[in-house]
Parts: sequence; structure tokens; C-alpha cells
Amino acid sequence: MNGKALNINLSDLAQNGIAIDLEKIRSNGKIYLENNGATILDAGDGIGIIEFHTKANALNDEISEIIINGCEKGSKEFKGLVIGNTGKHFSAGANLALILETAKSGKWNVLENTILNLQHATMALKLSPVPVVAAPFSSVLGGGCEVCLHSTFVVASSETHMGLVETGVGLIPAGGGTKELIVRAFYKAAKTGIPPAQLLMQVAENILKAKVSRNGEEAKNIFLNEDDLVISTPVSPTGAAKKVAMIISEDYIPKKMRNDIPVLGRNAFTAFDEKVKSAIDSKAMTVHDGVIAGHIANIMCGGGQAGGFTSEQYFLDLERQAFLSLLGTDQTQERISYLLGNNKPLHN
Repeated sequence: MNGKALNINLSDLAQNGIAIDLEKIRSNGKIYLENNGATILDAGDGIGIIEFHTKANALNDEISEIIINGCEKGSKEFKGLVIGNTGKHFSAGANLALILETAKSGKWNVLENTILNLQHATMALKLSPVPVVAAPFSSVLGGGCEVCLHSTFVVASSETHMGLVETGVGLIPAGGGTKELIVRAFYKAAKTGIPPAQLLMQVAENILKAKVSRNGEEAKNIFLNEDDLVISTPVSPTGAAKKVAMIISEDYIPKKMRNDIPVLGRNAFTAFDEKVKSAIDSKAMTVHDGVIAGHIANIMCGGGQAGGFTSEQYFLDLERQAFLSLLGTDQTQERISYLLGNNKPLHN
């Protein structure tokens, strides 16, 4: 991360304002690009703000389109971008009702294209020519968490409840969330000397249990980078994120798609699989939980490869295949339907 960002003073950020009045910017006509799902606003000082405005700021194809345009075309207009939402949630994830309806209608090409669009959007954030700073607050779930994981930098509210919660409805994170936590686990292993398999096991548990942080600091410990910031505010820290974007844009070096991610291979998968079977035998998880865990283990261990190294795209492909496979099962569709009808998970 840019060295200047590491020296940012939290009190200085607070003095520069935590929230930005996005409605005022919009009413002044400072709109760079807009569709029914999201808007890119010109916040001045060379910074564009990407704002979602679906119900609960749930991600959809239109939001993916705006993110992709913002990173690939808007970067020619702005020196930095901020993802700063208003409303009750930063993003409550995906539109589960639409996903279920599309699956029941057998429109698998539509669903696969939606996942591809989301993956393209999150990787556009990660590989953006200009830095992208996410400003999460309140609920930051599923795809909303994946947006933050792929942003250059995160300035989170102290009241941030972040998590990859897809397993609660029988799915797995498929917008790059699984892949990104794998990448970070290997980075931490190289830095600390902790065995990668141990760190990946913790990642698998967090995903399988749909772990959600209690606050911003816990979100940082579980999901974010050590350089990311947590601001003491309950609202969207868009003002602070804008300031950070301005600072780190001065000598920003864009990232490139990685092709050197280690693969643990089949032996590690066997070890994961034995733990899953043991958990099923002891009734610690259901059989369908075991199916979900098997998909997570398969992704983490490289999809049957013996070992070596692979690319981020390879992991994204495994995520997408696992998501669609699980969505095609009766058990996952039952979980989604039950949550939509009862507002609580089904452990089938």
C-alpha cells in the first residue's frame, strides 16, 4: 500500500468530515454516469463516488456495469474513486428472490452471466488504474463484502457488520470473496510462518459459518488488510474515504492479475474432506453443509490440481462453478425460500 496512506491521522480525517452529502452533489448535477442500480458522482478534487441505490443496496447487473465503467472509463476522468453508499446498509448482498426465481425458471445462462458480471466488477476494482476506496458501514454482506475485499483501500465505520454469508442460504461466495481470502491467507502465511493449511482452515470455517463481524475492528481482523482504517462513526465515512483516495492517488501503482497463487493440492483436500466427514458423523453439520464445505475445500485446494501455482481467474472459475452447482440443488433452493419467507436460516 502507498506509504502515505499508512501515515494518515484518524483525527485529521474526522476534521475533514466523515460523511459527504451525496444528495446535494446529485442535485447540483454532478453526475458522471447513472443507471437504475447505481450512480457515479463527481465529488470534486478529482474524486468520483460510486453510489448504489437498489433496495438495501443489493448488488445486481446494473451495479456491476457502473463499477466496471467507473474503473475502466471513469478512471480517465478521475484520479481516484470512492464507493460510498447512503441508506440503512452499505450493501445487504444479493437479490435472493430474483436469484431463486431465475434458477427455478431454468435460466442458467442468465445466472452465470450475472456471476461473471460481478466477478468482472470486483476484479475491475482490484485492477483499477486509479485507487478505489470503499467506505463501508452498517451491513456489509455477501457481494458488499466482496466489493470491499477487492477495493484498493477500506475506510470502515466502527459500526460495520461485515461477512460472507452465502453459506446461510446454501451457496458460496462467488464474486471473488473466496479467492481473495485464499490470496490473503497465503500472504499471511509467508509473512508470519504460520502453515498455509492452518490459515486456510480458518478461512473455510469463517465462510462455512457465515461469520459476520460485530464491529469495524473485528471486520478488519477477519476480512480487511492491516493498513485499512476504522473510523469512529456510525454513518458512511465517505468524506474520510475521499481524503484517503486523494492522498494515495498521488503515486498509485495499479495492480496486475496474479498468476502465482500457490495451490495446496489433493493431499490438503483429503485432509479437509476428512474433517468434514467427521463433522457430519458427529452431527456438527448437516449433509448439505458437508456438500457446501466440499466445494469450499475444492476451491481452496486448487480444484484437483496436484499442487504448484495458478491464477486468480482459475479460482474465480471454480467459485462460479460451485455457486451454480449448489444453486441447482433442492436443499439450497429450500434454504433461500425459507429465509425469504421466515427471515431466518434453515439448517436442512
